[in-house]
Amino acid sequence: MSVFPYTVAALVIAGVASTASLATSQDGPEPAELSCALHLSQTGQTVTLTAEAHAPLAIQGTYTLVVHQSGSGGRVTIQQGGTFDLRPNQRIRLGEAQLSANRRALSAELTLIAGDQRRTCTDFSL
Repeated sequence: MSVFPYTVAALVIAGVASTASLATSQDGPEPAELSCALHLSQTGQTVTLTAEAHAPLAIQGTYTLVVHQSGSGGRVTIQQGGTFDLRPNQRIRLGEAQLSANRRALSAELTLIAGDQRRTCTDFSL
């Protein structure tokens, strides 16, 4: 009795199984890729920090924004948070803070949580 028919049968079964797993892994839409951004602008001695969220698909979640300001008078921490509801391709402003400071005296962390996605931003764009 030849081993060849069993080998061919095993290869066919393996091919069908791997094709089925590829088909099931690609069913359904990709999750919305959530992104965050921190923008900083300075006019004179006033610094404006803006926190934003964006996603290509509709998504709901929560956010926390923590801003630290340090200077000769000490250190100040501002914290705010809440919920957000993004429509497809929408960019929303989650929070804004205006402070009398030099932008080098500021640090911030924006954290977004939506479903199993968690994004944290700490870098400012100018």
